[in-house]
Amino acid sequence: MDRTLVGSASQALRRGSGILVAAFFLSFAVNLLRLTGPLFMILVYDRVLPARSQETLVALFVMVVTFLLAQAVLDYARKRILARFGAQFQERLEASLFARAGQGDLFEQGRTKPVQGLDEVDGLRAFFHSSSLIAIYDFFWTPMFLLVVFVLDPLLGWVCLGGMALILGLVLIRMALIGARQTEADAGSRAIGDLRTMIAASRETIRTQEMARGFKARWLATRARSRDRAIALKDWTAWYDGLCDAVVLLTRYGVLATGAYLTLQGQLTIGAMVAATFLVSRVLTPVASFLTELPQIAEAWGNWARLKKVINDKTAEIEETAAEEPGNPRARLSLANLSVRNPRTGELILKSISLDLAPGQMVQITGMTGKGKTTLAETIMGLRKRSGGTILVNGQNLSRLSDAETERLFGYVPETPGFIAGTLAENIAHLDAEPDLARVMAAARKACLHAIVSAMPDGYLTQIDAGATTLSRAQRAQLALARAVYHQPGLLVIDEMDPMFMDLIPVTLEKTFAQLMAAGGAILIFSRKPLVWKQISASYMINEGRLRAIKSGANSTAPATQIAMVPAKAAQAAKPARKADGTVTKLVR
Repeated sequence: MDRTLVGSASQALRRGSGILVAAFFLSFAVNLLRLTGPLFMILVYDRVLPARSQETLVALFVMVVTFLLAQAVLDYARKRILARFGAQFQERLEASLFARAGQGDLFEQGRTKPVQGLDEVDGLRAFFHSSSLIAIYDFFWTPMFLLVVFVLDPLLGWVCLGGMALILGLVLIRMALIGARQTEADAGSRAIGDLRTMIAASRETIRTQEMARGFKARWLATRARSRDRAIALKDWTAWYDGLCDAVVLLTRYGVLATGAYLTLQGQLTIGAMVAATFLVSRVLTPVASFLTELPQIAEAWGNWARLKKVINDKTAEIEETAAEEPGNPRARLSLANLSVRNPRTGELILKSISLDLAPGQMVQITGMTGKGKTTLAETIMGLRKRSGGTILVNGQNLSRLSDAETERLFGYVPETPGFIAGTLAENIAHLDAEPDLARVMAAARKACLHAIVSAMPDGYLTQIDAGATTLSRAQRAQLALARAVYHQPGLLVIDEMDPMFMDLIPVTLEKTFAQLMAAGGAILIFSRKPLVWKQISASYMINEGRLRAIKSGANSTAPATQIAMVPAKAAQAAKPARKADGTVTKLVR
């Protein structure tokens, strides 16, 4: 694993701390320049008007314009540097999350992002780029404006503090009473999102299986509930926003009235009275903005806590005891007391499974449907989280392997293969940005697919959908095998291949398997019934989550090039025609 990419959330934040400090001092400068308006008012009312000096007025106005332009530039600068800090923070954390992610963490079901933690990173990046962080900075400098009001007259300062207390009370009431309404509105939005996902995933099923009427009724009912809950939430927040605006105006007019009274008493100048009226907005607006942003600030804090937990959990997993022996290019798989639980019920699916698969071996695991074969295959591939035990590949813990290492070590043929909507070449080449056509063709030949693809009008550029519905069932299995062997894996895992395709194995695929095992690779095959192949070194049965040997490894020392045998009649019926180059012209009966 590339350790240069690995860092904690706190480290990513510290690496950008210089930008945050710069934004902090820029905020001080921006807020200091906001005192320009009140000072201008005091000088105009208390100096310029009594002296009737036009030159002074022009000079002061030019100065005000200059300061306001400087304020605008600095305000723009702090917003831009915070946006760039958010982008750098996101880049560092995404690299760290992808570096830590194992196969089981990528593209988990129910997630809209490829790895856990990216939603939190996106939320934090948006927070750094939003008005929330600006509101925090401005709120920090609010006492500076309040101090100026107190300097003008303490009574004016206490009126401002009273307005701040009223706004704080409104915020506390809002936070206490809005929770249920917000939860209902969010649930309504999620329900609509679930229906959109249903359309995207099951469009043809809804259309062809006469489900349209039921779906339309469900959509209209869900949309109505979502709309009503959103309106109820908006009505509540509108009351809150209106009351906050009223409090700001009330405080401003209260300061004006108090200032007028003090002026009549000869305790305050007219300029100070007008400036105080202006300053009260500079005091209350940042306070109201900060308190309004509290839910977003709390959400960002929650994202931060969840992100740190994700990174810490993955770091602890990576730092588990890993190497029992030095790594080597040959594939050796070791399972020790492996257990896996059902994520919904907590029931143990696999119980204390131990298995060793040495380079050059082929091992089969049999069992009836629902006994845990696919769960074991996916756990070995890192696609499922284990509850206990260890999985070592060449002496390394599975969780320590990088994407490049797992890509080189593993090839997987699932029971029901899925594909990417794209070309055959893209599917075989694992979506490589620049696929090697020679390697694509070589992988297709190993899966006895090259002849069929070559006969297609567009060849390897033939487009398929996610289900590869234009291919037969056996051809889909061949395409999955071609994809699995594209990177010349050290460990090939085959889960319940198509029976027609398996009939071809002893006749057309023995060379592929023999070459893989001769190069130090290993093959693990899952099937419902035991396979009578001479390459098989050991056979096991899985039942009730436990693994039991049903055949000794009598052939574990046999040459890896030894071919498999099946009944002659089946082999003859499945035997395809071969060209001189070894390609197959007939693949299915």
